[in-house]
Amino acid sequence: DLVVADPTIKKFYEEMSSNGEFNLFEFILQASLSREKFGEAICFGNLTQDENPSKNGKKLYRWHNFILLEPELVEIKTDMMSGKKTFEMVPTEEIKALISSTRPEDVERVEQLKETSPELVNAVLEHRNIKLDESCVSQVARVTDPSATRGTSRIQSCFKALILQDWIRLAQSAYAKNYVFPKELWTIGDLASNTMPSKDDLNNWRQLINQSIQSPPFTIIAPPIVHYEALSVMGKQFPLNNEYDYIQDQLLVGLGVNKNIILGEGPNFGNSKTMALQALVMQYKAVRDKFEDWIINKFFRPIAEKNEFYTVDPDSGEKQLILPQIAWYKSLDIDAQEREQEQFAEFHKEGLISTKTLFSKYPNLDFETERKQLEEERGTIFDKGGKDSRLPAQISKPSGGGGGGGDIGEGLGGEEGAEGGAPTEPTEPMEPGAEGEGTLPEGQE
Repeated sequence: DLVVADPTIKKFYEEMSSNGEFNLFEFILQASLSREKFGEAICFGNLTQDENPSKNGKKLYRWHNFILLEPELVEIKTDMMSGKKTFEMVPTEEIKALISSTRPEDVERVEQLKETSPELVNAVLEHRNIKLDESCVSQVARVTDPSATRGTSRIQSCFKALILQDWIRLAQSAYAKNYVFPKELWTIGDLASNTMPSKDDLNNWRQLINQSIQSPPFTIIAPPIVHYEALSVMGKQFPLNNEYDYIQDQLLVGLGVNKNIILGEGPNFGNSKTMALQALVMQYKAVRDKFEDWIINKFFRPIAEKNEFYTVDPDSGEKQLILPQIAWYKSLDIDAQEREQEQFAEFHKEGLISTKTLFSKYPNLDFETERKQLEEERGTIFDKGGKDSRLPAQISKPSGGGGGGGDIGEGLGGEEGAEGGAPTEPTEPMEPGAEGEGTLPEGQE
């Protein structure tokens, strides 16, 4: 959720962040995946200006959409002195083929590109990279070195363990293949009797064996100088000790996850206050803070500056940008969220915070919806307003010292109700605003 003091600007931000053509939350999920896989997410936005002016006569700027560029197609250069980054995109073979094509439909497409993206066409014709607008492109990288220009994938630390795992799987595949399809050894001849076959004999036996195998079931009748043996792996074991456990531990450490939490077992999952879970939560929070900083400074700040969304500080008189704050519906620390909700409920009970602030801590409750529904309950038996309690609770109370049962029938008269105390005499209905005659029973207004 976006928290903005100005409701008009809040509505503008929300419409720009979620519409039929672009959804900021879905884009953040894709960018987070790109950061984990490639070590960086390179975000490129399409900035447009409204055709129709707003109420104050200004044409507002807004992000039309955002896309993720392939990291291998983007070259990033950093100025050593200022730290400023420049982004250049390497033209793909498809773009080069399109611009150099002579087909009528491609020529028409190239003419459109000259109007919308002249830098792209000129860069391809001049055989150079496409320089990207620095105000429209940004990088969210997983940097493992302060001086690094490009991000490092988390999977990179797992490469050696993955290679070992792949070799073990290949060896097991070969082992299983030899078990199902063993090698056959045919021995023809006898050294003891000095009986050795000729080349023609070997060829004839080879042809006979091949024909027999291709037409099962088969029977071969041979002299005692022919012997057969299947070189199978039956009875043998593949030498595998704790390699898979070692590989799994290495991958979990490299990816920064906890085995007990993923498998749902162990004390670290049952007790949410353990150090293992807290360390994992802090890692996830660091990632979310990284993208939250991108949302505010790379997504909303350029729009606020171009549209001049400013507010004036009454004390200093300085202009300040109107930027939203991010309120996440789901907390990373569930226990902390529950404790916070209980604390805010206590504050509301003591009258220290407003009901709207209390509702903000419960994502499933909408303040405006509940306000309208409470208005509809005004004057009904569910009305909790006024000095009296709710009517059902009032009915269930005994109306005297001897009633004591708390049953609804006991408070509505009858013999048991009469024993509890004299029932209240009903009053005549009056028009709204008219003064009633007589006096009300003691204790009522």
